[in-house]
Amino acid sequence: MKRFLPVIFLFSILLLTSCGGPKAYFDYDQKANFNQFESYNFYDQMETGLNELDEDRMIQALNTGLSKRGFTSSATPDFKINFYTEVFEKQSNSSIGLGVGGGGGVVGGGVSGGIPVGGSRLYMSITIEFTNATDDELYWQAVVEHQFNQDASPEERMYFFTEVVEKALENYPPEE
Repeated sequence: MKRFLPVIFLFSILLLTSCGGPKAYFDYDQKANFNQFESYNFYDQMETGLNELDEDRMIQALNTGLSKRGFTSSATPDFKINFYTEVFEKQSNSSIGLGVGGGGGVVGGGVSGGIPVGGSRLYMSITIEFTNATDDELYWQAVVEHQFNQDASPEERMYFFTEVVEKALENYPPEE
């Protein structure tokens, strides 16, 4: 049994850490020519659902992420960016199982049940949309869900938005 302890320990660490990161979902127009989109800008009026400081953090994270990928901000862009958010609670999937059983002779029985552990957690869903600047047609969209802490410091919030943007842009442009 002792020789299996390191394997069990590593498996437990892997299981615990695999559940914590952002989850992303992507959709795009298969007919879009992604090579034509080199410069971007944000829509003037966006209903993001964020306060002004978090909206600025999200814009900064997008600017940094797109710049690292070779895109440039422009007053006459090839594509425009819109984003919006939704905050929701998600119930924990963790529970502790308890069971009691007994028997005598040829008859046996038992009762078991699960007790939820951890309660609900706050998540933010951020939808990022890229539209063709000439015709305003949506050609790419990412939806990223990530656990969110309302009491986070400004630095933690910037890290949160950077992590969300990196997750979203890992599939942009999509590989054909």
